[in-house]
Amino acid sequence: MLVITDEDRHNLHFWDQFGGDGAEIQWTKRPKLQPFVDKKKKKQKPRADISPFRPGSLALNGKTHDALGDFLSQFGQLLEIDVLGDVEYYYNVTNVIPAIDRERSEVLPGGFIKKAAFDESVIPAQASLFKDAVTRSSIFVNDAAKSELEKRIVDSGITGMSFRQVSD
Repeated sequence: MLVITDEDRHNLHFWDQFGGDGAEIQWTKRPKLQPFVDKKKKKQKPRADISPFRPGSLALNGKTHDALGDFLSQFGQLLEIDVLGDVEYYYNVTNVIPAIDRERSEVLPGGFIKKAAFDESVIPAQASLFKDAVTRSSIFVNDAAKSELEKRIVDSGITGMSFRQVSD
């Protein structure tokens, strides 16, 4: 996982630059991030090629950018970030589809969607990766996109990506 650097820890506006609502974002300089270090462990786990950064967003190393970038860029932006002096990429999903059917979803008090049900009629048949306007803290893929991503991940030996079925 990537985290904010000590240098920016007290910058109250640091997080604002990462959007998350599906809108395009622009940077004048690369934000600096660093891998999380678990100080309780002497030996750290090796970093994966894809790192979670914040809900609904990912960070990709160069290998992953090369393997998935052309596909992912159809549905969002790959913006350069600085991770310990190396260029990596923040993935900002800009494809927003109102696909969650709140009436059929399992919704907790306060409005949090525990288990999403989708209106399949609004999800494209062709490969699609998207966020929903209701719950922007998740990235969704349809079956065609999942198949394409899984193939590329296996072919490239990428680590750190998994898929979870969210609806029946």
